[in-house]
Amino acid sequence: MVWQVKNALVLVLLVILGLLPGGCAGNSGEVKAALGQQFSLSPGQSAVITGEELKIKFEGVLEDSRCPRNVVCIWEGRVRYVVQVTADGSLARVELTEPGLTDQPVQLTFGSYRLTFHIEPYPEEGKDIADEEYRLLSSVEKLR
Repeated sequence: MVWQVKNALVLVLLVILGLLPGGCAGNSGEVKAALGQQFSLSPGQSAVITGEELKIKFEGVLEDSRCPRNVVCIWEGRVRYVVQVTADGSLARVELTEPGLTDQPVQLTFGSYRLTFHIEPYPEEGKDIADEEYRLLSSVEKLR
């Protein structure tokens, strides 16, 4: 009886996690998001904005030379990454750069949309970030 209750709870938890936006989608899963909703993409993963002809793909990080937090550096460094944006039949592959030592997102206007991007995690001293650990936090607003 106890075994059945535990299995039922695990099954309910898995179903709930699967229903969360972008939850358990894995790298190949496509995330669905609404305008104004923040979503997270793994390298190689795409997002479709519900009700819009807009798709965003996080291709990956090209360079991450950001100065780790709590470390004194001569240069703040930067992170460079590539996103692919498809809107209203137009496609663009865009290389974006975020400076180190800041949490300022990057904004991009594409067609009638304003897209906001920010890379996580931020580097820490003595810890390497594997490619699959990066997440692109994004949101989309419609202009006009």
